[in-house]
Amino acid sequence: MADDATTDCELRDDWLLEQDVNAWTSLAYVAAGAVLIGEVRRRRLPRAVFALAAMAIAEGFGSLLYHGADSGVGQYLHDVPLIGVLGFVAGWHVGRLRSVADRGALVGSAIGLVVSSVMWAVAPGAVNIAVAAAVVVIVAGSWQARRRRMTRVWTGPVLVLGVTAIAFWAVGSPGSPACDPDSWLQPHGVWHVLTALVALTWADAAYAALDPDRAPRMFRRFADRALGLLTIGLVLAFHRSVDVVGRERMPTDRPVLVVANHGNGFVDPIVVASVLHRLPRFLAKAALWRVVVARPFLALAGVLPVYRTGDGDRATDNRSVFEACHHELAQGATVAIFPEGTTGDRAGLDRVKSGAARIALGALPTAPDVVIQPIGMAFESKVETRSRAVVMFGEPIVVRDHCTPRPGGEGEFSDGEPDRDDVTALTDRITSALEAVSPSFTSVDERELLRAAARTERFEDSPGHEPRFGDVEHTARRLAAAPADARERVISAYREYATRLQLIGVSDPQLRRHRLPIARLALSAVALALAGTLLMTMTLFHLPAMAVVVLGTGLVRSTATKGTVRLLLGLVTAATTWIVAGAWLADGWAALGVGLAVAAGGVAALVVWPPLIRQVLALVGRLRVRDRVGLLPPVLAARAAVAAEVRATLGDHDVD
Repeated sequence: MADDATTDCELRDDWLLEQDVNAWTSLAYVAAGAVLIGEVRRRRLPRAVFALAAMAIAEGFGSLLYHGADSGVGQYLHDVPLIGVLGFVAGWHVGRLRSVADRGALVGSAIGLVVSSVMWAVAPGAVNIAVAAAVVVIVAGSWQARRRRMTRVWTGPVLVLGVTAIAFWAVGSPGSPACDPDSWLQPHGVWHVLTALVALTWADAAYAALDPDRAPRMFRRFADRALGLLTIGLVLAFHRSVDVVGRERMPTDRPVLVVANHGNGFVDPIVVASVLHRLPRFLAKAALWRVVVARPFLALAGVLPVYRTGDGDRATDNRSVFEACHHELAQGATVAIFPEGTTGDRAGLDRVKSGAARIALGALPTAPDVVIQPIGMAFESKVETRSRAVVMFGEPIVVRDHCTPRPGGEGEFSDGEPDRDDVTALTDRITSALEAVSPSFTSVDERELLRAAARTERFEDSPGHEPRFGDVEHTARRLAAAPADARERVISAYREYATRLQLIGVSDPQLRRHRLPIARLALSAVALALAGTLLMTMTLFHLPAMAVVVLGTGLVRSTATKGTVRLLLGLVTAATTWIVAGAWLADGWAALGVGLAVAAGGVAALVVWPPLIRQVLALVGRLRVRDRVGLLPPVLAARAAVAAEVRATLGDHDVD
C-alpha cells in the first residue's frame, strides 16, 4: 500500500513539481475551459457555460498546485471546483426537466461550491460525500429524462469516455497492482485528460439535445479539421504534386454541396478533403457499413450512407439521409457527394444521378443560400504511387435559381419532395458543370495518347522544365474537343514518335534534356553523407511495409481500385511499422518516442529518395541517349512533328 509520498500512485520528489506527470496533465482542464470559453464567445454555447469553463480552469490550476506541492490551498482548489463542476451538471439535468436547464446549472454549481467549501473547512475528507450526492442527482435526472423520452445526453461516446476515465482512476490508485510510482506512464494523468474530454463531450451532447438545430458539435469540427490535415499529409505522401485550379471559386460564407467526378476510388475523397483543407460530410454507399471493421472509421469521418437498390437496399431509406444532409447544410456545413454513384477508370463522366439535385433542392427551406460547387479531378496515373494530379473548381451553382417558386409567393418552396422538373433541370445543370471540369475523352486509349502528345508539346514549348500536369491536362482536353480528324492526326504523329523511341531503346523522359538541379543534388548528397546510415536504417524499417503495398496493389486488377488498395495498405502497414518499432526498441513512454522517430525517418526517406532516384535515372538516360546520338535525328524530327501537330490543331480549331 502506498503512503502519502505516492498520492495518486506517482512518487513525490523534490523537483520543481513533486508529481510531474499528474501535475502537468492537470492543465487539460485549463485547455477544456478555454475551449468552452471560445465556444461561448462564438455563440455556439449559452453564456451560462462561462461558469462551467471558469470552474474547469480553477480545477486545472488547483490540481496543478495540489500535485505539484501538496499544499492546503492546492487541495482546496482541487476539491471545491470539482464539486462545482458536478453541481453544474447535476443542476442542468434537474433544470432540464422543467425547461430551465441553464438556470438549474447555475443554481447547482452555486450549491456545489458553497456546500463543498463548508464541508472542506469542517471535514476535508468528507468532500467525497458531495461527489457521491452530485452523481446520484445526475443519474436520477438522466433517468427521469429518459422516462419522458427526452433526447439522450449520455450518448455512446460520452459513456465510453466516462467509463474509460473511471477505469484509469482505479488503475492509478495507490493500492492498485498496476501502480508504479516511478513510471512516467501514470494512469491518474490519463484520468485528468479523459475527464477533461468528458466535460467537453457532455457540453457538446447536452446543448445539442436542447436545440439540435444549434448543436455546437465541437468534436465534429475538431475531427473535420484534424482529418483534413491528415488527408493533406496522405496526398503529399502518395502524389508528387497536386495542381489546384480555381480554388477561389469555392464559397466560404454559405452552405455548400460539393459534387465531384469519381474515377479513382477512395483516393477521390482524400483529394477532395485535402484541397478543401477540412473533411466535409461525404455520402457513401450503405454497403460499406456491412464491413464491421469499417464502421468506426466511417463514424469518425461522419460519413452518411446512401441506400442503392443495386446493392439490395431500399431507396426509401434515403429519406433520413437526405434529412441529415439538410440539417448539415442548415448549419452552414459542407456536404460532398459523387453523383455518378460508382467509381471506375472512365474516359469521361458517367451518368449523373439525381440525388445531388434532390438534396440541394430539399435543403432550400432551411438553407436558402445553399450553392453547389462542382469539382473535377484528373490523375496522371492511377497505378504509380508518386504520380501527379490536378483538381479544378468550377463555377458555383446557386440552387435557388433552379427552383420554381410556389404560387404562394416569391421564395416559398415545397416542404415535401422537390418538383420533378426542377430536379431534372438541376441535374442537367450539374452534369454540364461537372463536364466542364472533368476529363472528357472518347476512350481511355485516346485519353492517354492525347495526354502524352500534350506532354510532348508542352516540353517542346519550355525545354529543360518538366511541364505541370495541370497544363498537360488542359492541353489534352482542348485536343479532345477538336474534330475527330484533327485528333487522329495528333494521335498518329505521337504513335510514330513512340514507335521510333521504342526502336532505339530510349524512353521519352530520357530524351528530354532536363536541367539538373545542382543545388538539390548537392543537398541530397550532404544529407546522405551526414545521415546516410540513419536514412538507410529508416528505409530498411519500412521495406516490409513497402513490399506489402506493392504486392497488394499488384494483385488488384481494376485500375480504379489500385489507388484505394495502395492508400489503405500504406496507412495500415506504416502505422504497424511504427508501433512494432517502438515496442521492439523501447519501453513505456520511450516506445512512443521511438515510434514517432521511425515515422519521421520514414517521411525523411520519402522526401530524399524519390527526387534523388529521378535524378540518377535522368543521368543514366543521358548516357543512353549519348550512346545513340547517331540514331536521334529522325526521333527528334518525329517529336517536333507531334508538337507542330498539337499546335496546329489548337490554333486551327481554336478549341478551349
